[in-house]
Amino acid sequence: MSTENQQYEKLQEQIQQLSQKWADTVMDDELITTVQSTVNSIPLIPQLNISVNIEQYHSFIKELLSFLAHEQPALSNDCEMLEQSLTAENIQEWFQSTVKINSYYFEEYAQKLAISEWLPFFVAEHAARPFLQKLALKHKEELDQADHHHGCPACGEPARFAVVSKKGKKELTCPRCDYAWQEKKISCAHCGTEDHNQLEILKLEGQESAQIHVCHSCKGYTKVIDVRKMIKKESPQILDIKTIHLDIIAQENGYGIPTKVITH
Repeated sequence: MSTENQQYEKLQEQIQQLSQKWADTVMDDELITTVQSTVNSIPLIPQLNISVNIEQYHSFIKELLSFLAHEQPALSNDCEMLEQSLTAENIQEWFQSTVKINSYYFEEYAQKLAISEWLPFFVAEHAARPFLQKLALKHKEELDQADHHHGCPACGEPARFAVVSKKGKKELTCPRCDYAWQEKKISCAHCGTEDHNQLEILKLEGQESAQIHVCHSCKGYTKVIDVRKMIKKESPQILDIKTIHLDIIAQENGYGIPTKVITH
């Protein structure tokens, strides 16, 4: 692994540690959701009327901006400008836009401030994940009954990561909201095909626990990690970060992740 990739992995792991700390402070009784009368499909969370502790969300954003400014000095001015731009009103807009994965909103926000285009959405997204995880857990019973093809039925993240559990089951796991669901071992998590002629497993030399499942039909891929062969148990989020090289290999071979589609 290159030095640059190692630094990126370390940075992401530190952010994940922050996220885990934040998740411990999010109280279930402060998460209020009501189902819209028009809800009849998935993903579920973007269709809910959600009320969260917006001051807490704001505090997560500020802590992440402070961390990024410290770890990446080149970003310090952008982080400062972004923090100064935040108000009670647009923090609420940030959360709602993040839930719906409205990247256009954040691109325009960055352009108005003349800062790095990726920064607002990156910060808003990571600060929202503790809430998304609590929401997925809160609605787990109804999510377990949902159609699981084409992405996470909870938040809409494309299905790109899976583990083979100790019971030998293939479980697609969303690194964004932490919701997990079982999938047939030989099937495409994106288009749903079970045609063995369209599916292929790419194995990596020297990495018995890691595979890339690719689909020739839709050109999608999913990373699959066999946790039974791992000594140290780590969270799906950390495993996803530590297997970024699998994403690179899949993409270099012409496979990708479908565009995120959210029901508004």
